[in-house]
Amino acid sequence: MVQTEVKTTMQTLWYYRAEALTLKTAIAACQRQLEGAIALLYSPSACQFLRLLNGAFQDSYGRTVNHLTDVFEARIFTEQWELRWLNRDNGTGDTVLLTETSQSINGFQEAKQPIKDTLNQKYLLWGEPVLNPQGIQDGWQRLAEARIGKLDVPISQKLSNKKQRVYLRTREYIDTLEYGNCAVIEERLVKLEVKLEGA
Repeated sequence: MVQTEVKTTMQTLWYYRAEALTLKTAIAACQRQLEGAIALLYSPSACQFLRLLNGAFQDSYGRTVNHLTDVFEARIFTEQWELRWLNRDNGTGDTVLLTETSQSINGFQEAKQPIKDTLNQKYLLWGEPVLNPQGIQDGWQRLAEARIGKLDVPISQKLSNKKQRVYLRTREYIDTLEYGNCAVIEERLVKLEVKLEGA
């Protein structure tokens, strides 16, 4: 019987945590890491993508978005970082920054987790491309579907074909559990990308 050994490169996933921060304060503490990031914000009335520029959120029309009081969860990400914020008590909440590199962030507690392997995944965003949408800024594209309406996404690649789809790329982190089984212990949002349907 031939045995094969799967070799993996040990990596480290770094966590930087803070409690009882407003979303604005959490972003300010990590502004250097998050400049230009994509933000996915959840509120009772909407799930929307925004772009983080100079410490402020901008929408697809180039407007600054300041009304954050009803946001109950935020995931703000680049290819290197993801900031998660969860509203726990009247606009303040728990914050964690995930990254594969060691950082120094004032007021945040550092923890690290050894990782055996990573796996790249993707999620399909609902909606078909709207070709040549009117009024939105460069660097944004529009998806639409009857049951969800329109969804503007911060992606620079032009949607010029109805068969194109937008995916949310993620990275899963795999480690060995107590009894030897491997499992996904964390997932980090990475980027948006465009691919042809079925590709």
